[in-house]
Amino acid sequence: MPNLDIDHASGAYRSRGASAVHGIGTITILDSTYKLIQNVTLNDGTFKAGDSMQNKPYPSYIDSHESFITSKGSLIFTAYNSTPYNLSAVGGPEDGWLLDSMIYEIDLRTHKTLFRWSSVEHIDELPLNGSHQLHPDGSIVDGKNATHPWNYFLTNSVYPLDDGYILSSRHYWSAIVLDCQRNVKWNLNGRDGGDFDLVNQTGKSSTFSWQHYIRPLNSTPDKDATIYMFNNHNIDFDNGTNPSTGLTLYLDLQKRTVETVSTLQDPKDIKHVDSQGTYQRLPRDHKFLAYGQVPIFKEFDENDRVIMNARFGQDNQVSSYRSFLVSNWSATPYWAPKIATTQEPSGNVTLSMSWNGATPDVYDCWAIYESSDVNGTLRKISQQVRRTGFETNATLSAGTRLVMAGAGKGRRVMRRSKSLRVELPSI
Repeated sequence: MPNLDIDHASGAYRSRGASAVHGIGTITILDSTYKLIQNVTLNDGTFKAGDSMQNKPYPSYIDSHESFITSKGSLIFTAYNSTPYNLSAVGGPEDGWLLDSMIYEIDLRTHKTLFRWSSVEHIDELPLNGSHQLHPDGSIVDGKNATHPWNYFLTNSVYPLDDGYILSSRHYWSAIVLDCQRNVKWNLNGRDGGDFDLVNQTGKSSTFSWQHYIRPLNSTPDKDATIYMFNNHNIDFDNGTNPSTGLTLYLDLQKRTVETVSTLQDPKDIKHVDSQGTYQRLPRDHKFLAYGQVPIFKEFDENDRVIMNARFGQDNQVSSYRSFLVSNWSATPYWAPKIATTQEPSGNVTLSMSWNGATPDVYDCWAIYESSDVNGTLRKISQQVRRTGFETNATLSAGTRLVMAGAGKGRRVMRRSKSLRVELPSI
């Protein structure tokens, strides 16, 4: 799943497209029982996918890089449109094509567009020659036709501010703030500073590149701001030169200077990540780093010591665009728990019980109903066992032919499974 976040509801992204650089799909919003609230789509008839299936219309052209539900009931997301453009100024063809990186905010109740921003419409403020999406020889990547447009900008995160939005442009190496009138208020560039001086009074440089997930930590409009990001600092043709870190920067918006507040990494496990990644700030000054392309995430305490280190797959086989550590998500699935039985060599029968999607706060035990009659009724609880994780095992009573289990909280049974016949061992 490219992008899942926990807000007032759960937002999941479903891709229908074949592009290697962006998504083409819908956003599905679920409630805390995982029932559908709504599907959000974008298709005004003007979009070209920028993939190998240009002649195939898609029902929706929402991108996978950002989907954020705001406290006011709106949804912020990104989209891409393959657009004809004269690229001769950057060494490309006059009849070239590029990907227009677009931002939308819509009202989830009315689906009215509250905000729309197009990178192509602001090339005068953010010119093409600021892009780093180049071959090692300095030539642009693709751009010759609608199927292979130049992805010169790539917005991979957007977050609302009181007076606008802050976005991350991966291929521009920039944190950019827009005002509500769609103008660029300032551009913090990771290479040359953009509107800022990257070198502070101590002579330390605050450079970053190929970054993801820029968020504000705190800010005072037109005075100062503290932002943080996952600083990849690597790309596939320039990998291993700089460690990927969680980077926090302080910006003086009046003097236009930048200082590095902190650089977070595990010194015993340096990572160099080409793509994807999340840096999350947690309560009690804890932090969470997820390494995107590398299937590892870590939690750090207030002293930046690693207190959790987890891997969820093998390198180059699985990745997660974003990962989050959440404590405020409680879910009670609308579907029933599942059970299965296993005949053990000892002759005992083990019952395995799970309720996929249920969070630990919802249930803490399992009630087991047993009958020695395969056609019997299951009304009374024969035993109760404590929940031990995603799957809990228990030994059935001798002679049990029919079984059912219910996920419970204390004395209350929340949801029961279907009944299951216990097969006798073959002789």
